Amino acid sequence: MTSKVKDKHLSTHRSVILHYYNMGHRCAAEIARQTKIPVRTIQYNLAKIRKEGSVEHRRGNGRPRKISAEDNVAIGQWIRRNNEITSTEIVEKLQKTKNLSVSR
Repeated sequence: MTSKVKDKHLSTHRSVILHYYNMGHRCAAEIARQTKIPVRTIQYNLAKIRKEGSVEHRRGNGRPRKISAEDNVAIGQWIRRNNEITSTEIVEKLQKTKNLSVSR
């Protein structure tokens, strides 16, 4: 299952669970019987509703990017100017010009 299809599938589950919660259904087993959504998925989302008041995905859980969009543009320009530039040379240029320490 692709990422977009999976996200749409999960968002559908979340919206269905939220709908049943707003209709007054609080029992995960009851919602599972009616919707054919796994009980554990419903339990997780009900706990999330009680804690946060929403079932939306929390953004920003991953590792922050080290290279900014501006740095990506600069790297692209260096490559267009010299298509034989090595990754080691790019790392050295980033260190000198942007004071960024990155691996190859």
